[in-house]
Amino acid sequence: MIDVIAFLIEHFQDVDAFPPRHDLGVLLEEVGFDDEQIGDALACLDGLRYEPLIPASALRASTGTRIYNAEELDLLPLQVRGLVHFLEQNGALNPEQREFVLNALMNLPYDDITVDHAKVLTLLVLWAHRSELPVLIGDELMAALNGDATMQ
Repeated sequence: MIDVIAFLIEHFQDVDAFPPRHDLGVLLEEVGFDDEQIGDALACLDGLRYEPLIPASALRASTGTRIYNAEELDLLPLQVRGLVHFLEQNGALNPEQREFVLNALMNLPYDDITVDHAKVLTLLVLWAHRSELPVLIGDELMAALNGDATMQ
């Protein structure tokens, strides 16, 4: 799935530039991705339509600290939670985007919840929202697409 997301980020200006879902699936098959990877990536893209339990306007105005529930603490490794906190504290993610990233992570199989996958999902959310981010943080997140990431 992460490879499909990386391909989409690298080959499309934004999510509005995608062809219709069926055509996108065919395109991804032609590039060489398998059905499972495509399905997982498209499901992740559907997750961008996820509505957090807290209204977006309240999240954008939030200045508090994110408290994780028991399920999130069980599934999200400390390094992943630390990365999300770091990105939010340094202006790369706003609280609304943080919730999109966390939702996407919670929908991954347990073994796929890694720092590198969190970076790619962060890029996906920022790309879909057409967000600007600090250059050094952007470089580290982009390195995750190529497997050269070091920031944790």
